[in-house]
Amino acid sequence: MLRLPVASAGAILLRKSDLERRPSMKDDLDFTGKTVLVTGAGRNIGKAIILEFAARGANVVINSRSNRAEAEGVLREAESLGARGVVVLGDAGEKRTVDELKSHAEEAFGRVDIYVANAARRLYKDFWETTDEEWHRHLNQQLTGAWYLAKAFTPAMREAGYGRIIHMNGPDGYYGGWTRVPHSTAKGGLRALTKSLAEGLGEFGITVNDVNPGLAATKRDLTTHPQFGDKDTVDRIVQQIPIRRCTEPSEVAFACAFLCSPRSAAINGSIIHLDGGRNMFG
Repeated sequence: MLRLPVASAGAILLRKSDLERRPSMKDDLDFTGKTVLVTGAGRNIGKAIILEFAARGANVVINSRSNRAEAEGVLREAESLGARGVVVLGDAGEKRTVDELKSHAEEAFGRVDIYVANAARRLYKDFWETTDEEWHRHLNQQLTGAWYLAKAFTPAMREAGYGRIIHMNGPDGYYGGWTRVPHSTAKGGLRALTKSLAEGLGEFGITVNDVNPGLAATKRDLTTHPQFGDKDTVDRIVQQIPIRRCTEPSEVAFACAFLCSPRSAAINGSIIHLDGGRNMFG
């Protein structure tokens, strides 16, 4: 007969004490006083993440590449939820933009506690058509940009003993993609960057994780996603998803909030797939 070890009374009291010290569950997803930065936050998933954290009390730093009206519209929505925020325009793959994000965020709020590297541009060209310039531009925005963000914001996180970093990944980082080689390569590299940073930053209270939205219900540029111009093609893809629908941006945003909770501090170097079970990556 198998006998399982029995905890001592002292151990039981220790666990009870730990539970008593734990913050109230209503505070698990309360980010009052925290500052959250999201790149590519003018629309779609980036916008949803900003509004998720704004509704939970955070200050927000909104980055959009060039559409000021769009970004300021997101800011107004965040302010209507009671949040304070700033808008910084610029390509998130360029160091000068990240430097400006840091400067504006620190001037307004002191430091950034959480950031989500979400900005991404797609390219619909096969390997033969893709130029060296396009290779570097797309790699910079997603992979090098994430490097710049880490260099800019982790020192203050380390000093504070708390930080949350989320990289927005995707299926292309696992499968590759002949018509989007730079994008797929950047996503694959981003996964390795997540794991590398997670290994070294964890001891300072900083966690680094990926979120993979799969097929999301977002507005797409048909020049970079021509397959989505055909409703029958989209319907066929949706039928391959066990839940028979696309992931909603709000669902991705909630996953980001979950990863940033104090009670998620043991989740580090991991990835959450929000693809409805389409891929079931191991």
